[in-house]
Amino acid sequence: MSGIFGEVSNENCIEDLFYGAFYNQHRAQYYCGLALGLEGKLENHNHRGLIKPMFPKEIRKEMKCTSGLGSVASDRQPVSELACFGGMILGFDGNIINYVDLKDKLIKQGKTFSGYHAPEEISDAVLVSKIIAGESKFEKGVGNLFELIEGDFAIAALTKDGIYAARGWGRKPLILGKKDGSYSVSSESNSFVNTGFEIIRDVSPGEVVFINKDGIHEIKKFSLSGIKYGTFEWIYTAHPASVIDKVSVVEVRKKIGRALAKRYPIEADVVSGIPNSGRWHGVGYALESGIPYQEVFVRFDYSDRSFTPREKEDRDEEGKRKLIVLEKIVRGMRVVIVDDSIVRGTQSQNQTGKLKEKKAKEVHARIACPPLMAACKYGKTTREDEECIARRMSIEEIKETRGLDSLGYATIEDLEESIGYPREKLCLECWSC
Repeated sequence: MSGIFGEVSNENCIEDLFYGAFYNQHRAQYYCGLALGLEGKLENHNHRGLIKPMFPKEIRKEMKCTSGLGSVASDRQPVSELACFGGMILGFDGNIINYVDLKDKLIKQGKTFSGYHAPEEISDAVLVSKIIAGESKFEKGVGNLFELIEGDFAIAALTKDGIYAARGWGRKPLILGKKDGSYSVSSESNSFVNTGFEIIRDVSPGEVVFINKDGIHEIKKFSLSGIKYGTFEWIYTAHPASVIDKVSVVEVRKKIGRALAKRYPIEADVVSGIPNSGRWHGVGYALESGIPYQEVFVRFDYSDRSFTPREKEDRDEEGKRKLIVLEKIVRGMRVVIVDDSIVRGTQSQNQTGKLKEKKAKEVHARIACPPLMAACKYGKTTREDEECIARRMSIEEIKETRGLDSLGYATIEDLEESIGYPREKLCLECWSC
């Protein structure tokens, strides 16, 4: 996953740029970067690590720009490219399923690449940048992406004239905003709230826009088949304060929680969302069921997401340390825990074990999506289908092996009703395999 924030302004916008990218930090934690545009010149600064420590205030005081692109990503971004239409610095959110075949095809055509660790290890962002750079216009390069790649994407590219942005088939969000004298594009609208931007609209699937000081201009709209919105954005990925394709994330999560309470009623003493992504699902469950909401875990503030690390060892380590159980609340209580998903089952087992160890009387789990049956082709965190516990075990077996007293999953119908889009418009591949 990656998060992108771009801005064009009439004045120095470095603080907007920094905080716009900062508010996307939940999307990725490995790399960060700020690309700056000032008086026709472009600069790219990227680092390994979180954006706040990598770009502290004393560093930002030395940086100036009237246009820029901020990135948080799982690989080194944004990437610089000298294209036929001039220099550009590009940020990419998505996944290229046919990455190997496409890279080999371009090499046979005489294209060359620079790798970070080794010549073979170029990123998706570098590959996309190279494809776009081969055309005389940015939108022509995006047209090549639609013809060549399998997968999905959202991209933004800083040039000396402004920012280009494009969205693929819809699974990756991209939204436009404005405030006095400034225009912006972001992976999520929560970047707009504290930076003072208001939402204009989403970039449509298949659309290419250009942003300069005069505003936002549609320069191309490709007619695409197979448009699907990223269902997991509403369930887990996106920040609760975001609005994705005109639908509030927090409201969707509350509706899913309510649906779970209707579908799986239980007698219990307390409902607790698993912080942070299960919190609003849990609130919805409590509102519908009438069972008091009280969190039984505190998430340690300096921990990261346990789903997004690429290596199993890192995921397991983060999962073990990020949640601290509140013993005084759970002792002797019948607890309903509400979480966004069960992927590998490791965290569910850890959570139930901690609650039972602290003398919870019963632990019931309610999950805000159907059983995950396959790795997501459009992201990079789950790589193999066999990582999904629901592919190897029945729901009853998952319940027993996780130590739960009951287990209930949301259905596709629950997701349709909560999000407000029909299933034909929602990406459901990891659930319906």
